[in-house]
Amino acid sequence: MIIDSHLHISIITKGDSNFELVKQRLLKEMKINKVARAIVIPDNEPNPQCANLDAVIELTRNEPKLSVIATLKADQINGGNLKKIEKLFLKKQALGFKIFPGHDPVYPTDKRWRPVFKLCQNYDLPLIIHTGINSGNRSAAKYNDPKYIVKVAKNFKNLKIIIAHYFWPELDYCFKITAGFDNIYFDTSALADLEIIQESGGLKKIREILTKTVRRRSNSILFGTDWPIGSFKKHIDLINSLPLSSGEKQNIFFRNAEFAFRLKK
Repeated sequence: MIIDSHLHISIITKGDSNFELVKQRLLKEMKINKVARAIVIPDNEPNPQCANLDAVIELTRNEPKLSVIATLKADQINGGNLKKIEKLFLKKQALGFKIFPGHDPVYPTDKRWRPVFKLCQNYDLPLIIHTGINSGNRSAAKYNDPKYIVKVAKNFKNLKIIIAHYFWPELDYCFKITAGFDNIYFDTSALADLEIIQESGGLKKIREILTKTVRRRSNSILFGTDWPIGSFKKHIDLINSLPLSSGEKQNIFFRNAEFAFRLKK
């Protein structure tokens, strides 16, 4: 079984004229690639190219194979919105929360995030953090440097934190600085994309860092693609190419996601 823990409903091709068509293409490609379930991450603001939280909730309402991650911008955190997120958690309509430091000029350590982190911790749902440089904007990575993420991990020891994109291209730095934190996880989203492979030292380096991460803690990597920008097949092939046992690969493909997002009943 395969669970994609990180993808979006985004319009990136001419044939995708609306989000409903993107969703249908997503479900078709999931079937072709034998992806049993996917976690959809919304944009944190209205965006005609990438579905936001309200749009994703509506799009996935009757799709048992698709689950949702909640998100807000830091300046939107208030009593009313926190109640909305908690209601989504309570009804299992959202399985975690994502912040976008780097896309937004806000650090993970910003005090405004604390009520959200506490909410995730209380419901045992993960916090996903966007990391790494952005295409065309290398300076964005200053906001999502793992040195800030480990501070959050220290202050919220029972909060499951998923580092998205492994702080590319600084993979070794991210691996080293997160050592010893059992509440920090990583997803593989976009790590099979050509730009990230080239910027991060090549496919050999990507494979090396993922293998080292599994050897350090076997439950720490979740399969993700960043679809539709990322390819299901390329990411599946990446995991299958790792010098790991069948059981370790199954952990990556679905077991670790089942644990992180509490998918098992």
